[in-house]
Amino acid sequence: MSHRSEISTSVAMLVSVFGNPIHADSEANVYEWIVEFSDGNKAVLKNLSKGGSASRIQDWEVASDSQSAIDKVNAKLEEGENYYEGGLHPELFITRDQ
Repeated sequence: MSHRSEISTSVAMLVSVFGNPIHADSEANVYEWIVEFSDGNKAVLKNLSKGGSASRIQDWEVASDSQSAIDKVNAKLEEGENYYEGGLHPELFITRDQ
């Protein structure tokens, strides 16, 4: 994947916006999402730090073959933040349709 970016958000926000991760190891706190958009672009989201509690993981790598997919991930997260008005708690796992 030639395009990379880092984002700061919670596991709960990622679940809310993108659904359940494709890979989740809650004991090791390793999470991964593969997000596919309607135009065929894909992005992979992985947490950068390991260990600790899921509610404290905030740093994520976004990788894709296209900058467009990274931009779409950021736009979806902004929509999610606006939806929750910044009041999302880690224990609140609500999944919305993409």
